[in-house]
Amino acid sequence: MPTAENERIVRAFLLLLHQESQKPESAIIPPKAWETLGELKASLAQANDDVRTLARGITNWCREHQYSSILQALRPVQGDAIPEEEDPDEDETETQILRVSNLSLRFVEETISQSQEQHQQQSS
Repeated sequence: MPTAENERIVRAFLLLLHQESQKPESAIIPPKAWETLGELKASLAQANDDVRTLARGITNWCREHQYSSILQALRPVQGDAIPEEEDPDEDETETQILRVSNLSLRFVEETISQSQEQHQQQSS
């Protein structure tokens, strides 16, 4: 996959996590997926800021756990750009995910952790 497509997959996954973490129940991300995000972060630790490895790690994690709803939500970004226009409801985290110029492993891990914490707060 080209680098741009890998970046879109990683960005779309982080946006999806962030947006779904705001809801008490997600139709896209199964409850078990929230529990196994630590496993995903551990597998991404070897990526060394390589966006291709990050994208592959995310899609492999989805396939291994049969999270087809997440893969389906990511499908439209494969080959298509994430829209650049500013959404008036876009929050700071979403803006950061869309605009950060270098998708580092640290940024990805922090976003996953924040989304997981937000989800736990929404679910309780």
